[in-house]
Amino acid sequence: MKLKTVRAAQGLMWLRAGLAVFARQPLGFSALFALFGLAIVLLLQVPVVGQFAALALMPWLNLAFLLGTRDALVGRTPRPALLLEPWRNVVLRKRLIHVGIAYALGTLVVVLVAHALDGGRFVAALEALADDQAPPESMADGSLAWAVLLRLALLSLLSLLFWYVPGLVAWGEMPLSKALFASAVACLRSLGALAAFNLGWMAVIVLAVSVMQVLLALIGLGNVVAQAVVPVAMLATTAFYASLYFGFVDSFEFDGQDKAGPQVGS
Repeated sequence: MKLKTVRAAQGLMWLRAGLAVFARQPLGFSALFALFGLAIVLLLQVPVVGQFAALALMPWLNLAFLLGTRDALVGRTPRPALLLEPWRNVVLRKRLIHVGIAYALGTLVVVLVAHALDGGRFVAALEALADDQAPPESMADGSLAWAVLLRLALLSLLSLLFWYVPGLVAWGEMPLSKALFASAVACLRSLGALAAFNLGWMAVIVLAVSVMQVLLALIGLGNVVAQAVVPVAMLATTAFYASLYFGFVDSFEFDGQDKAGPQVGS
């Protein structure tokens, strides 16, 4: 396996390719995402352990969508059963479990570090808002915004570290340590493309929500905008996951057989 050079403009090509492949199989991708979402909702009902397990399953979702997009590109419908496909391979199953545990632990570390750095102010503000109270006065000086940005920055770094790991342990047949290293190096070499990709998706989501708001207002249903945001956000998130495949196959080249399938943007 070797890393490939990725131009910044390719990030937008991944986005466009993701929207196109989602448009081919919207029901298949939506069913895949919906089943995973249902599993997460059920897990979150389990105290303490459920939250950790839900985080540990996130790399599993990433791989399922890589497989789903690969299938969609050759005319097959992405199936919810793709979530279970890695279980058939004992080695891959163990590696994905290791990836999931590492990701969940990493997220926990991020939360604890951020909590220590902001002195617990962020949690206090959330608790106040949950009780329909005004945030503490200590948050009025802009420290709430700082606490939010701190968490976003730390979570973004964690996300970049694990960005390509599910595909690397599956198609690259790498153990966790090597996959983390390869993913980090690939992300550093393609920061421009990843920035364009993620900023582009932010713009797509904002545009979709704005168009929805205008359309609902024109037909006299402006009072249901809040409820309509949820399905729009779910569809956008599903299309986002469908587009991850294109960044992966543009960033890595495997020896011998092309396990990842056709490339985009090269």
